[in-house]
Amino acid sequence: MKLTLAEVKVSNVANHGVHVSDCDLADACGAGATGAGGGSAASISVSFTNVAIENVGNGKFDADGLRVDERDKGSITFTAVDSTFTGVGADGVELGEGQDGRVEATVLGSRFNDNGGYCNPEILEDELEEFLGAFDDEDEFDLEEMVAPADLPGKVVGSSDDGCFEYEVDFYDSGFVEAYEYAIDVDDGFDIDEEGNGSLRVQILNSEIRNNLDEGVDFDEADRGSIDLVIADTRASGNTDDGYKFSEEGNGGIDALVLRSGSEENGGKGFVFEEEDNGSLEVSLEQVVTRDNDDSDDTGVEVVQGGRGTGVLHLNASSIEDGIDADGVTISY
Repeated sequence: MKLTLAEVKVSNVANHGVHVSDCDLADACGAGATGAGGGSAASISVSFTNVAIENVGNGKFDADGLRVDERDKGSITFTAVDSTFTGVGADGVELGEGQDGRVEATVLGSRFNDNGGYCNPEILEDELEEFLGAFDDEDEFDLEEMVAPADLPGKVVGSSDDGCFEYEVDFYDSGFVEAYEYAIDVDDGFDIDEEGNGSLRVQILNSEIRNNLDEGVDFDEADRGSIDLVIADTRASGNTDDGYKFSEEGNGGIDALVLRSGSEENGGKGFVFEEEDNGSLEVSLEQVVTRDNDDSDDTGVEVVQGGRGTGVLHLNASSIEDGIDADGVTISY
């Protein structure tokens, strides 16, 4: 399956700006690695040149600028050249490889700005507070308190859009509640989820990721496969959460090179690289600047090797003004 667009503008659409799907549940497929449904062995290729997707996805929950859903054994290939994804209700771009298959993306001279605001916290925080009444939006309990699920407010109902609210509950083995948390589901500038056997390979060059309501860039790879990443001459700034976040879980690793790029004034960390299992993690930052990122830990770069693999962070001619948080990783200057 192949889609090629050049010199095209998509704007003022309530749903996805562009939706390409190899999923037998159509729009009910769901996004990312947690999405449902099956598909064919066909792959999907999307190529944008000078495409503008603006002010779309603001009429329903989880409507993206570009959404690609791929299931079964096929892969996703995405290219964006001189393209913009701005003012989208959910993710500017979301690529969801839900089963076996790789994701390859090349982004040149493109912008992912001001996305993710359909679930507007300025409106929904008041609605959540009204729904919860005397309850906090998160809490923890000792086992001796014997708090049952029925003692809590449960999932949000009766709001402007109930889908905008996430509700997570942790339980003791006895079935009593250990903790709960409510959150408003805002979205990213550029989001990729790869599940199953297959790697995630991405180049982002000479691009801008700014003022998105969640992460600027959020890439997750699970199962057998790695994240291979090159970022050059690119800036992430003013995003509500992390500027860039890359997470690998399973039998794979992370190999990242970041050149002449920056992450500034984001609400979360500047850069996050997480290897959660036994794969290796090797990150090279050359002429990279981070400053004024504030997740309460004041962290410009976080690198985590959570399994038994090796972890190395190489720094060269970089200015990490807001600090480095390294766990299980050796830093080489």
